[in-house]
Amino acid sequence: MKLDLNYLNRFGKIEIDINFSLDSEIYKNTDIRELKDLHVFGCIDIDYEDNINLNLKITGTMVLPCAITLKDVPYSFESIVDETLGKFEEIYKNNKNTLEISEILWENIVLEIPIRVVSDTKEPSNTSGDGWELIS
Repeated sequence: MKLDLNYLNRFGKIEIDINFSLDSEIYKNTDIRELKDLHVFGCIDIDYEDNINLNLKITGTMVLPCAITLKDVPYSFESIVDETLGKFEEIYKNNKNTLEISEILWENIVLEIPIRVVSDTKEPSNTSGDGWELIS
């Protein structure tokens, strides 16, 4: 998600309220099986010290494997992003008029991954195997 730094410099603030998606390659090496209904809203502004500040809220649903059955479990999350990126001139010079915030959003989504989730279904997925059987 690229933002125009010229627009930010001209108006001092960018209001964001959009649905977005992340490439599945990003979360390929994580427990996340799918990211759905991602929404970000808030603002990006320049303060009186010429710093770029992000004040955003990210919501969505991640699909994770159940710790017991390995079935898909939807897990709703919410993340607050309150960061100062640095001086406008430095960021403008290094990023050539655009600011990519997808990586910042991804870093904050990763922080919301729980250690484990358990599905609501009470029945076990494996009731027998090689040399064993679940009786009760």
